[in-house]
Amino acid sequence: MTDHLHHYNVVLDPEQGTRLPDGSWAQEVTLVLVDAPGADCRRPVAVTLTPEQARELAFELLATAEHAQRTTNPQPEGDDAR
Repeated sequence: MTDHLHHYNVVLDPEQGTRLPDGSWAQEVTLVLVDAPGADCRRPVAVTLTPEQARELAFELLATAEHAQRTTNPQPEGDDAR
């Protein structure tokens, strides 16, 4: 079953991260998906990602959005604008 949530927040919490063996700090990225306000809104869903995972997700979202846009608004044949 797929649930559709309508808004998102991206959070960098200075208190949330991982101490690395060398003593440095690896900041984590939290993605929070929330529903539109209303009587039937669902609870927020959150996932915490490493910077590498966040970057990979961002890349996949961008690639998928570009594909969806090309599928929705196909370029006329012979148009070399891109």
